[in-house]
Amino acid sequence: MAWRRMRARSSSTALVLLVVAGMACHPRESAHETQPASQTKATEPEDTGEVIATYGGQTLRAGALTKELERMPGPSRLYLSSPERKRQFVENLVMNDLLFAEGQKTGLDRDPEVEAQVNELRKRLVVQRVMRQYQTPPTVTDEQVQAYYDANPDLYSRTQIRASHILVKDEGQAKELLAQLRADPSRFAALAREKSTDTSSGAKGGDLGTFGQGRMVPDFERAAFKLKVGEISDVVKTQYGYHIIMVTERVEGDRKPFDQVKEQIRATLRNQILQDRVQGYMERLKQEANLKINDDALARVNPPPTPSTLPTPGPPGMPPAH
Repeated sequence: MAWRRMRARSSSTALVLLVVAGMACHPRESAHETQPASQTKATEPEDTGEVIATYGGQTLRAGALTKELERMPGPSRLYLSSPERKRQFVENLVMNDLLFAEGQKTGLDRDPEVEAQVNELRKRLVVQRVMRQYQTPPTVTDEQVQAYYDANPDLYSRTQIRASHILVKDEGQAKELLAQLRADPSRFAALAREKSTDTSSGAKGGDLGTFGQGRMVPDFERAAFKLKVGEISDVVKTQYGYHIIMVTERVEGDRKPFDQVKEQIRATLRNQILQDRVQGYMERLKQEANLKINDDALARVNPPPTPSTLPTPGPPGMPPAH
């Protein structure tokens, strides 16, 4: 459950082609000597070194080849260490340029679909660069770790619980369901089958089975392990939506020693700080942009039907915490 890669020459050529095709997503900047002499700029590493190949008025130098090889993962570099495979790699670099030139002759480089895909890739890369500044792991001191351990006596024990949940995307809907359950807790399984977006557990009345601490995402786990048997939680928000949790079985266990769990706590605190940092940044952007969503109009827009030949995907479940 979601909670919790002549025959020898042709095969080597195919692999190198795949490697080069993958590099097409990372355009080479001035890899070849194609700039007019009138342009003056500092010589870049890829413009230097011995001439490896000449073709169609272009030149591939050792600096450019080295840069391409540096982009390869370790196993691919090892594969390309033999002279024959390295030569084939160069031929495929050249072939990429020759094929691109052929496409330019027919205007494919200006094709609207190609431009749309390039713009989409550019957007993704820019977003990745923006988010990178918020993904530097923060320092969590031993004192912070100890304080968290002391403040959460119910966590990091060997206690096992069996729990059920109802997961929905809307907080208002979650509150409505909680009100119904407060009035009649016996409806939990029925409402889970009918309303939960976690269809895997929903089909079993919301049952998630038996688990110990460290198996679920932190916010869910903290709420679940505070419950007594038969008790229903308030609405619990995680990155997957809004949960209502009910514990059906509980077997108490002793608490794990601090030294045994301190690195797990440190990772939890680090991840929480990162999550809060990103969430705070995104909330600020939405406020500054004065984001408004027309829910009535949104409700009238539905995804196209899934082809009958393909299975209908269910909503994502909750993966284990890291």
